[in-house]
Amino acid sequence: MYTILIIEDDLMIGDLLQKILAKEGYNVIWKKDGEGVLNLINETDLVVMDVMLPGEDGFKITSKIKNLGLNIPTIFLSARKDIDSRLQGLTIGEDYMIKPYDPRELMLRIQKLLNQYYGHFAQIKHLFIKGETKRVFKGSLHDEVVFTPIERKIFFYLYKNRGKILTKDHFFEYLWQLEDRNPNVINVHIKKIRTKIGDSNGDIIENVYGEGYRLNTHVKR
Repeated sequence: MYTILIIEDDLMIGDLLQKILAKEGYNVIWKKDGEGVLNLINETDLVVMDVMLPGEDGFKITSKIKNLGLNIPTIFLSARKDIDSRLQGLTIGEDYMIKPYDPRELMLRIQKLLNQYYGHFAQIKHLFIKGETKRVFKGSLHDEVVFTPIERKIFFYLYKNRGKILTKDHFFEYLWQLEDRNPNVINVHIKKIRTKIGDSNGDIIENVYGEGYRLNTHVKR
């Protein structure tokens, strides 16, 4: 769903963080210093940043990211306990945790920041759906599904009525003041939607034989 960039030069800490975040379902990029970070930042949703790094420290790297005008939340991890370092971190970034820390607390802080910045998404298989803005992402928040206006209406009509079987008459009554009720029109649009969302087997948008279509919410990844 979300992509988290870890910048941590301690191999043990970095490896542990990468494994924990991956287990929680995040896409993870791990860098051991700040080299090349600006080239990765456009595909990043949140940064977990060590402060004491080889080369430029975490504060300087984060300042460069912020100066690009990108509103990407950053959590600093540091062994520095002094108040000046903590205040600097909270001024430049969004959160500051002192090492050693409990990974459960870090996971909770990450989730809270992600919810604060990006809101809540519904997940169906590999899709991430934001109903209030009618946007669908496939695999990550950097791969938005591009629907035509009619495809978007059909998908979110199914989503609004998820779990229910919608007949072709339902679709026609919702979409058109009907003059031509050619049933193949719905089939063609559903086929295009399935292709765009990666649902070639019809697991998400199910064809209920002889009745219509149903959007399933409990589909295994």
